[in-house]
Amino acid sequence: MEAEARFNEYAASFPRADMIQLKIDHTARMVENAREIMQKEADFPVELREVGALAAQWHDVGRFEQFTKWQTFDDEKSVNHALLSCSELLRLGWLDDLDAAMRNLILKAIAFHNLRDVPPNLSDAERYLVHLVRDADKLDIFTVLEHAFATQDLSKQPALYLGRPFVAPLSSQIVESVERGTSVAYGALKSFADFVLVQVAWCNGGLYFPASCAMTLSRGCVAKRCAYLCSILPKTEWETVKKCCAIAEDALKRKADHGA
Repeated sequence: MEAEARFNEYAASFPRADMIQLKIDHTARMVENAREIMQKEADFPVELREVGALAAQWHDVGRFEQFTKWQTFDDEKSVNHALLSCSELLRLGWLDDLDAAMRNLILKAIAFHNLRDVPPNLSDAERYLVHLVRDADKLDIFTVLEHAFATQDLSKQPALYLGRPFVAPLSSQIVESVERGTSVAYGALKSFADFVLVQVAWCNGGLYFPASCAMTLSRGCVAKRCAYLCSILPKTEWETVKKCCAIAEDALKRKADHGA
């Protein structure tokens, strides 16, 4: 509770613009996701659960400074928000009362949460925590976008997709990533539709824990993206969308069943 209180007090010191509130709400949901993964994942070490909750609570603390200084959450146009989060934690002294091993675990989990690929040669504890933050983060990104699907005309909000077109022919590179279960090169994104398809790609290889896959299935994340993409793309793209979504759904089921 102390970690949450520190975070909320810090966040309250920034102007309460809509985008700041978005990150406050995201963090609260993301912590809930992390706790649910740790509870449902039978192999998650009990001794890492407190550290995991702290890493989740503080993973985006740098976002507030980022938006205040640069008026964007686009790392390419500002700063790596994960590394800024680590710097803020050290500056604020929130890690001072923890032992060195716990501090290092939290910092690595945060520093690596936004990378395309997880670095090799992590210790078992580091791997659990890095993937916990990454999976919990993705689960809430699913939620945020689904709310936007239902409540907003996203074609009129180009800032959300960094000035790219709203709809364009789907990137063949992203389609291949879905089919192969490989990570996506974000330079391949040509439109907002591609960004939605990237989230489908996360469902085939982008989620680490079987519990995360089971949660994604139960929330209908792939089906919602399939329906949305078919609603904004021309019919010539529907077969590709449905094929990608079927691959992702099958991958989620296989991994979720493996952890059952």
